[in-house]
Amino acid sequence: MLGAFMYFCIWLPLNIVRRVWWNWKVEGVENLPPRGQGMIVVVNHIHWTDIHILGASLPLSHRPWWIAKIEMFLNPVVTWWLRQMQVIPIKRGKRDMAAMDAAEDALKRGAVLIVFPEGHRSRDGGLIEGRGGAVRLAVRTEVPIVPVAVWGTERGLAGAARRAPIRLKIGPPYYVGLQPNAKIPMDRMAELTDEVMLRIGELLPSEYWGIYRERLQARVAGLPAEQKVAAS
Repeated sequence: MLGAFMYFCIWLPLNIVRRVWWNWKVEGVENLPPRGQGMIVVVNHIHWTDIHILGASLPLSHRPWWIAKIEMFLNPVVTWWLRQMQVIPIKRGKRDMAAMDAAEDALKRGAVLIVFPEGHRSRDGGLIEGRGGAVRLAVRTEVPIVPVAVWGTERGLAGAARRAPIRLKIGPPYYVGLQPNAKIPMDRMAELTDEVMLRIGELLPSEYWGIYRERLQARVAGLPAEQKVAAS
């Protein structure tokens, strides 16, 4: 209960500022699956403010869990705070089974788990290569993946205060469609990870497509006219 109250004390002021001053718009909230079932929310990562923008853009009913590098858990006070905020520590660059098990357990209990599949912030704002952690979790827990795109945050809080546009767009959820115990070959895992990134990219303006530009151009070219407008 304390963690939920602390989260609300952050969520509420951000939403007041969003509605009163910041040029911050959210689309696609209706695409979120009903609360109570687990889901993995995959998001591109441009700036550290993405975390606050995303958390405050989700309805309170979808209070999220997060995954963060274990280096953030060195200070006892910070560790306590992160635990209250439902943050799972992970050792980056390694196959951290303890973190995977904790994330799986949370998803099976109905968590909304935020994953930044690129692993770290993009230097220029464009999409960078995704990693397969979200796919593995989706397969093992049989929960949907919800693609989300955020942009305009590269200007940080100073840009937001000057009313620079910030946008967050939530796409339709989808299932990977494999059995929980399925062994996924490396080439298939690469395809599934690319699918995650392409679904995020479809929600972004083209200037943020990064290394997925050519594939997204081909993908958008094959969409119906009304979807091309939404993806442009």
